[in-house]
Amino acid sequence: MLRRIKAEQLQVGMFVSRLGGPWINHPFWRSRFLVSSDEQIEQILAANVQDVWIDILKGRNLPMQSTPEVADSEVDAQPESGFEDELEHARELIKSGRAVIGSIFNDVRMGHALETNGALLLVDSASTSLSRHSQALLAMARLKAKDDYTYLHSYSVCALMIAVGRTLKLPDGEVRELGLAGLVHDIGKLTLPESLLMKAGDLSPAEYEQMRRHPSAGYRILNEARLYTNIPLDVCVHHHERVDGKGYPFGLFESEISVHAKIAAICDTYDSLTSPRPNHLAWSPARAMEYIAVRVDTLFDRRVFKAFTRTVGIYPLGTVLRLRSGRLAVVCGQNANEPLRPRVMTFYSVSQSAPLPHEVLDLTQSEDSVIAFEDARQWGFTDEQLMAMYAPHVK
Repeated sequence: MLRRIKAEQLQVGMFVSRLGGPWINHPFWRSRFLVSSDEQIEQILAANVQDVWIDILKGRNLPMQSTPEVADSEVDAQPESGFEDELEHARELIKSGRAVIGSIFNDVRMGHALETNGALLLVDSASTSLSRHSQALLAMARLKAKDDYTYLHSYSVCALMIAVGRTLKLPDGEVRELGLAGLVHDIGKLTLPESLLMKAGDLSPAEYEQMRRHPSAGYRILNEARLYTNIPLDVCVHHHERVDGKGYPFGLFESEISVHAKIAAICDTYDSLTSPRPNHLAWSPARAMEYIAVRVDTLFDRRVFKAFTRTVGIYPLGTVLRLRSGRLAVVCGQNANEPLRPRVMTFYSVSQSAPLPHEVLDLTQSEDSVIAFEDARQWGFTDEQLMAMYAPHVK
């Protein structure tokens, strides 16, 4: 039986089932353990752990006279953070997360069971970041290198699924399970040859058929891990199902697919399209949104797509737009009531082929308007350069 307490209430003799709080680099993330010394407690406190789950059937309980544990809502409440401040947190989070995901996935490749403790720490760290600022982690997660795709795609989908689950107002516990599902949705690809995953050209029919087996392979891996929830198994095996019945592996129709798998289908597709891969140049966020939008009711669920657009915007943060005035602008904010007229920052003159002084416009209050979205690379700008320009203007 698990009980949640504040980290400073930890005592020798307690059995720690899980550590919580913001992302941390501590020596305990991989295992459950019995607290056997004050030095262990000092290490946990020094690592900025905020809360701890103890198993009172395996170790000492919190004495009744101690200060009562903080309610979940109090522990989970996170002060809001500015976009630029949270970007720095997100950068460190992704750096640490890549190492942990790599370690977890390498263990699975070697035949070991999935390490759920480490996976849940990553989920909770993403959730905490999204609570401080809803967009910073999502923006930073798009800035991945081609060689990091296998690991960081999983973390990006985890963050997107948490964010969409919150938009749909799913219960907190269910949202957490969605995050775990996003983290492990492609775990079946660990059974495929590296040469297949990294192939730069088109797949042969035989290779494509081999690739299509990864959801079932992932289900077997997760089933052996004996997870406390079925949502990751459902998402893993069904995230390539499509509402018109033409997905795989089972060809399920809309009514047969869970909302969790429908969320995963859109989040997985969006991050795949906006990420560089061996056989794919990253698309702009707006192009990816357009691709998904025209396939609503055939490949993707309409209700979930609407929630996704409310989460990231029809023109997501960092999208480059061409305005009627002949200027290029980068999206730096959304207008929920008028999603096609976001807040933007102008930075380039198309007619003069020259940079412009930055000007922030709210298109709901401007005579200027959007005529097209653009690929930043064609104008000589990287996503990193754009982020450095628009970040100070994000609310």
